[in-house]
Amino acid sequence: MAKTLLSFLVFLSTVSLAQDTLILLNGKTKLVAVEKSDFDFVFYKKIKKDGKLGKKKKKNLDHVFSINKKDTTLYVYQKDSLLDNFWSIGEMKSYLEGRRQARKHFKPYKNLLIGAGVGTGIAMYSLFPIKYGNKESVIYLRDTITNSVVSVRFEDYQSLTLPLPYWEIIPLGIYAYYSGTSSDEKKFKADDMGMFSDEMFLIGYQETVIDRKIYSSVGSSLASFFTTILGYMIFDPIEN
Repeated sequence: MAKTLLSFLVFLSTVSLAQDTLILLNGKTKLVAVEKSDFDFVFYKKIKKDGKLGKKKKKNLDHVFSINKKDTTLYVYQKDSLLDNFWSIGEMKSYLEGRRQARKHFKPYKNLLIGAGVGTGIAMYSLFPIKYGNKESVIYLRDTITNSVVSVRFEDYQSLTLPLPYWEIIPLGIYAYYSGTSSDEKKFKADDMGMFSDEMFLIGYQETVIDRKIYSSVGSSLASFFTTILGYMIFDPIEN
């Protein structure tokens, strides 16, 4: 019991002494132990769940909003129109909180499911397109063994597809484009619904919702498309 308590106290002391926070400009937060920073990078070690420190890493300061230590906060981001930083620190904090809340509360399950269906449907149509206008054709081949001409008859079809190579990219791209439209704001959720009255918070929230919808739609549709094509190539029912 005493050994367990001692281990727990060592764990707490390690975390309390080393725990810093990096707030990134994409709204993500990293729990780290900052070692040093220069004009270009901040060097740190990530704190693992067991309280131990990971390998030494670095992050370009262009991607960092602030470095938060126990008693001080260093704002790397500064309002500067020459750097295309048009928002104040306060506005950026609200924007990043909007992105954080969106990642926490918005789950693009609908886009994942629809994307999987779209990708599978396009793959199946690519494999089995609608055929029409069939006509019988004949080709003549020379039998190299008997040195005679052999006629081979077959039915030729036209397929109802776009006369373009890799036409499947077009419907997949159209779906990804339209899936990126923002959701109804009335369905948005946050820890404090009053935060939506802040314009910068709402902008950050909406942008993250759009990003998550696009990434999930593109990822699921492409994954299901290639999985269906690959599965058919491996388990070809006609060939087998």
